[in-house]
Amino acid sequence: MKQQLFLSVIACSLSNFCSGALIISQYVETDSGSTPKGIELFNTGSSTIDFSSTALTVLKGTNGAALSTDFTLSSGSLAAGEVLVIGTSDIGDYLDATFGVGVIQFHEESFTFNGDDALQIQLDGNVEDTFGVPGSDPGAAWVGVNVETRNSNIALKDGITTGDVDGFADPDERFVVVSTTPSATGGLEGFGVAPVPEPSAALLGGLGLLTLLRRRR
Repeated sequence: MKQQLFLSVIACSLSNFCSGALIISQYVETDSGSTPKGIELFNTGSSTIDFSSTALTVLKGTNGAALSTDFTLSSGSLAAGEVLVIGTSDIGDYLDATFGVGVIQFHEESFTFNGDDALQIQLDGNVEDTFGVPGSDPGAAWVGVNVETRNSNIALKDGITTGDVDGFADPDERFVVVSTTPSATGGLEGFGVAPVPEPSAALLGGLGLLTLLRRRR
């Protein structure tokens, strides 16, 4: 009975770790001209997302306006632990030059968002992640102590594996700066590289219980 209890706790811990979401793992808003602009999405779940049955929608709220559909993907798939990138053509050129043509899944979209616009990621109508605060206009950008969303290439912090469905006013909560000159050579660094999530406390706890169980046996 005790052994079954240990295994049940471990299974619960592992299932909590494996249940993930499609989250924004990188974002770029240009410092010059109108491009590059785009986002990278990371499948933190334990199974492949089939967009033909679970359509992806990217919504945008401009200057505090209500969210409306900006991009839709209803075909193809994304494997667990992999990323896809949606953005202007220069991001696609960067990915092809860095990783090889077609290695990183890329969908061209002429995004026009600015640093003060909110974005939201939905799968089959369910909110997975929100960037900024929909319905709120922060002025020029969402600004934290170390990170702001205009003129920047920013990436998700290590260890974050779930989306923020309500959004954020302080980008420091989730992101770090990669570059403040994304239009320059090297300014798109990080795009196409899947984050490496740190083990969650639940997973570490489950593994600890498994180790203890083995020792007792």
